[in-house]
Amino acid sequence: MDNNFGKLLKNLISESGSKANIVSEKLGYDPTYLSKWITGNKLPSEKNIDSICEKLSVILGGDESSKKIESDLLSAYYSDLEFSTLESNMDKNISVVTSETEITDLILKVIQQLEYSGIKNITINTTMNFFQEFEYQMDQIISKLHEMKPDTLELNICASFENYDYNPLIFCNNILSLTSGDYFIDFNIYKSKNEVPKILIINNAIAMNIVHLKNVVFLCYYSFDEEYIKDVKNSYKLIQPHMEKTLSYVVPISFRKTNVQLNQLTQNELCILFSESPAFLIPKDIINYLIGHKKPDIEGIEWDEHINYLIQVSNTFEKYTRHNNVRVLIYESMLLQYISSGIIEIGGHKHKFTKEQITEHILYICECMRKNSNIEFYIISDTIDFNVCRHQNTPSIFLSPSSIAVANTNIYTFEQSCNYYYSTERSIIRMFEMYIQTITEKSSCEKISSDRLATYVE
Repeated sequence: MDNNFGKLLKNLISESGSKANIVSEKLGYDPTYLSKWITGNKLPSEKNIDSICEKLSVILGGDESSKKIESDLLSAYYSDLEFSTLESNMDKNISVVTSETEITDLILKVIQQLEYSGIKNITINTTMNFFQEFEYQMDQIISKLHEMKPDTLELNICASFENYDYNPLIFCNNILSLTSGDYFIDFNIYKSKNEVPKILIINNAIAMNIVHLKNVVFLCYYSFDEEYIKDVKNSYKLIQPHMEKTLSYVVPISFRKTNVQLNQLTQNELCILFSESPAFLIPKDIINYLIGHKKPDIEGIEWDEHINYLIQVSNTFEKYTRHNNVRVLIYESMLLQYISSGIIEIGGHKHKFTKEQITEHILYICECMRKNSNIEFYIISDTIDFNVCRHQNTPSIFLSPSSIAVANTNIYTFEQSCNYYYSTERSIIRMFEMYIQTITEKSSCEKISSDRLATYVE
């Protein structure tokens, strides 16, 4: 047993300045019971744990801290209880479960134990068709990962897009939810192949091998044995180089330097969902102002590269974007926040516009809308839960006929966004097209006129 409950109880008794025998007396239990709990030789019974933790919180804490103590004790207890079920299988070379629900539960327990062990870097590699097998369980796994707040998460999963009808809302929300954490996430999707063995490895903690014959049998063989995990890892290393990536993490600075990002802005039938300030159709005068006023946090060649990017993006807006078919969707809270703060990210760097520049920017968008009726602007009400993506910061979406980019621009490393994902896979693009269309059809999403948009700054 991992003994999180016992260690926490021992620390709480010590911090309170009390003694174990006094605590056991107040609790109404024999001191030997308390001693076994502290050493990890025994856990309290599950039927009495709520009452025990409530009493301990009163004994060991004051009015303000008792609720937290009770919550922490319960959390530690159930972690130990779950670990004990895992531990019963650790002596076995291989154990078996027979459903997606059992596998999900197993994954959640392993992640929980990694958290309690203080492990802050998580790697999950799988050749399974993860989005198909766990379509309705992904939210639980995502929630658990975000809850533990790892320093980094590397997630390599597979998805099959042939002969499988994904629910676009669920599929896209799973991607958006995965990439919404406030930490670095190296997330990649590979095209699954039927002939490849279905395996899953989490750190050095567990390895699984899944046999799934649709409508016939589902078996998952798993083990905590070091040698078994090593063998499965070696299998993955042999398989992974031959898998085709369909969505991948990209380094934002490289993305910009290769002009892929600018190329999206040249595309006709462009659609952008902003969950950030709208870095879109910025007037040339403002761009020239930014170029002429060097940011103190950008030095040397980095500043030269940023100037070059600002010039390119300004020319792209002027030559292509304002003449194209463009749909812009933005959360109303983000638009109001931009108008209030003036903070906007361009080319991976934050800038702060003056009140006058904010007004000029919004009114220029309005002018472009009047001259080009194919520029459509939608406001999404934040007060209505129109989708199931509810983790952390909802990323922005940049969608063209040839590509999809997902950007979590609330993440900054030296003022640069670091969570950015890109795909040219037609089936993924199509699902995001359906996702956006579904959003525009919701009552929470309103198409507004240029005059209505202007009222936000007038």
